[in-house]
Amino acid sequence: MPSEYMPEVLGSETPETHRFESIEEADEILGLLMRHWNDIARTLSKGEIYLPLLLLDENGLERGNDWARGFMRGTRLRHDVWAELLADDDHGGCMIPMMMLYHEHDEDPTMRPKPIGPEQREKVIESMVAGLVGAYRYFRPHGKPDVRSRRAESPHTSSKVGRNDPCPCGSGKKYKRCCGGATIH
Repeated sequence: MPSEYMPEVLGSETPETHRFESIEEADEILGLLMRHWNDIARTLSKGEIYLPLLLLDENGLERGNDWARGFMRGTRLRHDVWAELLADDDHGGCMIPMMMLYHEHDEDPTMRPKPIGPEQREKVIESMVAGLVGAYRYFRPHGKPDVRSRRAESPHTSSKVGRNDPCPCGSGKKYKRCCGGATIH
């Protein structure tokens, strides 16, 4: 709900807390955020593909790292249910592209995937878009809002990765030691 995520978006009680100059500015910015949120919800609820807004780098390339960091930050609001999705052998693979982009420049080199070239990045971003639909379907099958109701079968968006298989993110580690065993802080 917006009441949960807006404090994160606006900086909560941190030094980065956004302070509006006026009530008009607050109305405009909050209105734009809510319109964007509703557009995403409407797109996914219709079964359509949501294309995330990605920033361009200094060379005009969509890298996706900022978006992935924001997405993973949002998963912390419901850590337990997202961790459950990551641990799900049938559906957790939908999160791999987001995790690849999230960890691409990680301070811990053991968490970084192999370097992502331009063509592979395009494929990762395409997989990320499919992964978003997969995550949505995992949590909201048949339009039911209750997370506990997702036990119904939902379509795959990626092939099953075994816990001892190499991680598809390209790190060279076993899936269980990389994205399959990752926890969201």
